[in-house]
Amino acid sequence: MALGDVVNSLSLTKTSDVTSAKSQFLRCLTTKDLTIIGIGSMMGTGLYVLTGVVAKETAGPAVIISYLIAAVVSMMAAMCYAEFGSRVPITGSAYTYTYITIGELWAFLIGWNLILEYVVGGAAVARSWSGYFDELVGYKLSNFTKNVIFGGNPLEVPYLAEFPDFFSGLLVVLVLIPVALGANVSVKSINVMAVINVGVVVFVFVAGLIIGDFDNWNNFFPFGFSGAVAGASSCFFAFSGFDVISLSSEEALDPARSIPRATGLSVIIAGLCYVAVSVSLTIMVPYNEISDNSSFAHAFATHGLLWAKYIVGLGALCGMLTSLLGSLFSIPRSVYAMANDGLLFASLAKVSKRTQVPVVATFIFGAICAVMASIFDLSSLVEFMSIGVLMAYSIVCGAVIVLRYRPDMEFSHFGVESILDDTDEEEEELMSGDVTNRDHEDQVFINRDGRLKQQFEFLTFLDSSHPGRVVSVCLLLTIIFQTAAVVVAMATQDNIKKGEWWAVTMVTVLAIVAVVVFLPIPLHNQARYDGRTYRVPFVPYLPIMSILCDVILMVMLQPITWVRFAIWVGIGMLLYVFYGYHHSVERLKRRTSKTKDEYQVLAAGNDVTASLPLNYESIVHEQQPKSSTNSSKTETLVD
Repeated sequence: MALGDVVNSLSLTKTSDVTSAKSQFLRCLTTKDLTIIGIGSMMGTGLYVLTGVVAKETAGPAVIISYLIAAVVSMMAAMCYAEFGSRVPITGSAYTYTYITIGELWAFLIGWNLILEYVVGGAAVARSWSGYFDELVGYKLSNFTKNVIFGGNPLEVPYLAEFPDFFSGLLVVLVLIPVALGANVSVKSINVMAVINVGVVVFVFVAGLIIGDFDNWNNFFPFGFSGAVAGASSCFFAFSGFDVISLSSEEALDPARSIPRATGLSVIIAGLCYVAVSVSLTIMVPYNEISDNSSFAHAFATHGLLWAKYIVGLGALCGMLTSLLGSLFSIPRSVYAMANDGLLFASLAKVSKRTQVPVVATFIFGAICAVMASIFDLSSLVEFMSIGVLMAYSIVCGAVIVLRYRPDMEFSHFGVESILDDTDEEEEELMSGDVTNRDHEDQVFINRDGRLKQQFEFLTFLDSSHPGRVVSVCLLLTIIFQTAAVVVAMATQDNIKKGEWWAVTMVTVLAIVAVVVFLPIPLHNQARYDGRTYRVPFVPYLPIMSILCDVILMVMLQPITWVRFAIWVGIGMLLYVFYGYHHSVERLKRRTSKTKDEYQVLAAGNDVTASLPLNYESIVHEQQPKSSTNSSKTETLVD
């Protein structure tokens, strides 16, 4: 794979009509279904485990502020997902959005890391569920594994659990059954457990208000406001999971409306639930007396309500099971999107005609998830998944900026017309690029999309023959310099606290440069808006702030997490170089088009097939879908 091929992969974007083909998925999900899927994916382990840990060790009662900050940051990323989900209603989520706006290689990396996120996330939730259930039954499961199966001899392998948790692996296998039976069965299962979980949250909140004591808030910021901010970095991961809504857009009945509504509602409801349980916990017991392992059960026990332990346990088990279902629901759809584009093995894109689910991908990656849940330590799993989440959020936020300054006529190739009213002749004329019948003023406006606004046209050095190119370059430079500023600030924070001039100067200069290279972006015209799909407000300011927050959280991760991430990316790159690059559907389409163009002149006025090279028909045949007939192949040659 030569350097030129790498450059082509970076710039190769989807330019075909990605939604013109009939979907292999069943469109059956309503706004309510999507909202519950999002809530279930977010309200899992973090609700009953993370809240107590952050309150005791990081933020105190200010864990409430931590969750509010995390909710706001998550909402910024969620709005970017919502815009893409409504405008590009196909399976793939961040992978597809990156492919459309940035390029194939970046898309592959994001898709590859999303698969890791869902697999590892599912394994972590299964491990948590098993541990919580084991505690409720008096540790009978773990004692059986330790004493009977392994005879008390731990494995003593780094990053692996001392004793495998076979029950968590079995749990993953059992949950795969409703996932493989189709979206309807999965959603019904999630609905039941999510309702139980929310009901338990209401019980915990109301009971806490009745038996709690607000005097426990006398020292609301025991770790200072910085503790609340530090807690937000941990609480942020409790909101990971809303992207499953965008991932399900091809199964939504009305994606243009359902995706943004469900995304916003799920984040808001999940945020309110996290705040509610935080209020209840911190007023029931002083923050420094919160139990590490079973914070809510211990809090109720201190007030003599031992029976409440089982209600909380039911909510925790249902919440974690819903989260596990959400992860396993997402895995085959992510794999399918990449395999359908030729970047992963074609067999992974096979969809069952009966259940309309990619069953091969479901069971292969489900088995990987089960093995990881059985043998890996929980802390290692949690750290490993976080970087993929943040990377995907950052890329999607950046892609929104790129997309917003791209002319609508270019964007029409990405399938926007599929969600427009086909009877509106004026809009069809605009989306097809035929503006010959429109007045001169409208033509000028369309041609200015992605270019400098009229009042800034004197800045000729910011002009480009390709609309939106300057915006893309400025965005890239902004991300580079703001990342550098964050890295330097983290590395020299002790020096900054001491007021050392060189450290303060370095961070200040990098921050100023980041602002300067960002300023040209809002000087350009955004693409025309038809008013029919959701758009993120305050672009480009809100997405760039979301990227900054994601970068800060990524820099705060442990070095070992980056090492593991590099290894996973390395494996993915090998797969892309030796398989994905050569089987890319988009690349094959363009190669076919290029070949036709080369011989179009020779074919003019003569017999078409006689003017083409002998191997041309075999090239086209090889690149046509297997379902294509000879007639469609002939039509392609004649065209």
